[in-house]
Amino acid sequence: MLELYYFENSICSERPKMALAEKGVTDWVPRHIHLFKGEQFDPAYLKLNPKAQVPTLVHDGEVIRESSLICDYLDDLYPDPPLKPAEPAAIAHMREWIKEADEAGFEGVASLSFVAVFRAKLLAMSDADRQAYWDGQTVLERTQRQKSCVHEGMESPYVMRAIATWERIFARIDKTVAGSGPWLMGEQFTLADLDLSTFIARLDGMTLVEPWLAERPHARAWWRAVKARPSYTQANVGPSGEETEPMRVEGAKIVDAFNRKRAEYVAKYGAG
Repeated sequence: MLELYYFENSICSERPKMALAEKGVTDWVPRHIHLFKGEQFDPAYLKLNPKAQVPTLVHDGEVIRESSLICDYLDDLYPDPPLKPAEPAAIAHMREWIKEADEAGFEGVASLSFVAVFRAKLLAMSDADRQAYWDGQTVLERTQRQKSCVHEGMESPYVMRAIATWERIFARIDKTVAGSGPWLMGEQFTLADLDLSTFIARLDGMTLVEPWLAERPHARAWWRAVKARPSYTQANVGPSGEETEPMRVEGAKIVDAFNRKRAEYVAKYGAG
């Protein structure tokens, strides 16, 4: 039995859902974990995922954590169609993209999401409820990042870190696709494209992706091609349900400040 523990507006949860859709796998069991109701802190779930994060995959009793590792596992479990290149060197190059997405891209999207959307939710809580939310966290680095984004808003240093990261990633996408597209690994759609796509979908849902694509036609073409894949729609990638409008509205509120911050970065360090 294949069980996926996920939250519907979690950018990391969307990765395995899209991988399953790419593979045409439909006989998996959904296990919804509502993050803003604190269900990730339930003792039973913490046994599966001590970091209190989603997604978590359980396959015949074996627990697989971390979204990119889950997608890699699914590609091995369901080898057709393949989402990894055939050559070992190409697989290593593909994993460079995923490593950057996991190590820096996620933090950048999470920071901008908190500043634009989740900051308002947390500030609307009572002091006691907000403290309970912080106390329930299990990863210190995540708590510190979230607190900075909530209390400092666009002045949080994590905002400029996010801009630097995604400036670099979008520039690399544009250059790579121009040289050997249409996908990041050439003719084959791989886990590199998939793992980046759900993060970029969140930026798109907050109306923040356009500044990075405006002068990068190859990255724009790549992004359009990603969104045109059936798996993107089937996995419901991007803000959905009751979160769609708040993401768009709250994201739009910070666009001007975001553009000013990005202009500061580009003036000092250059585009990409």
